[in-house]
Amino acid sequence: MTDFKTLPCKTLECKLCNKIYKRPSGLKKHKKIIKDLNTIKPSIYILPEKAIEETRQMLVYHIKEKLKQNSRHVGNVSVTIGGTESQFFGVFKGYIHNYFPKSGTYKCIFKGADAYSTLAHILKDENWGVKYFLQHQKTFVLLNSNNQDSLQESYLNKENQEPDPLQELDPLQELDPLQEPDQLNIQKSRNSLKKKIYRPKPVQIIIGWKKKIKSDVYNITSSAGFIFINFIVSRTKVYNSVYVDIE
Repeated sequence: MTDFKTLPCKTLECKLCNKIYKRPSGLKKHKKIIKDLNTIKPSIYILPEKAIEETRQMLVYHIKEKLKQNSRHVGNVSVTIGGTESQFFGVFKGYIHNYFPKSGTYKCIFKGADAYSTLAHILKDENWGVKYFLQHQKTFVLLNSNNQDSLQESYLNKENQEPDPLQELDPLQELDPLQEPDQLNIQKSRNSLKKKIYRPKPVQIIIGWKKKIKSDVYNITSSAGFIFINFIVSRTKVYNSVYVDIE
């Protein structure tokens, strides 16, 4: 559910979407909007529990399909699954945090220490975000900011490798005065010296629903709903219940 915290200078902030309010009335209105978003509308059908359970299993399956053993699949991941608005409400009612009327998009935000256990409760599966492999390897959905350092180290090791000294130009070598410098290559060399800045995205998982409508030249339309999931994948090695980050 949505949590709120009080900041200095009598400023109120929503911990999930980070919206800041100067007055309690603004925060109260924000909470009311969230409450209204989680109220089932007349256009939404109340599905039987068996249908909701099948939707949960489908979501877990597609999440785990993104948890692969190879390090190439570590980082930001997106999943899009066909699903109705009623299916989305059947699973995530009570946890919807945003709605965008123009696009008809709903959004749930899960982050913090209790995010994994909250989703385990919603999806009815304690292992919804983890997959184990041979050689003590484990791939999982990253929801703990303490483990994000491994992703940063992997990025820096890839982008900031030491240059090959055999490929460097000899500073004592004289330039050929008849050879015109290649301005493009010079600019590329300068750009390559600039260090790339690693800007990690917030450690969170976004789950939402949106409707897409398409039409042809005769204005004949077709529409479908989709559940989308955005999250971060990481890997560890497990030795007798001791976890060692490898990516």
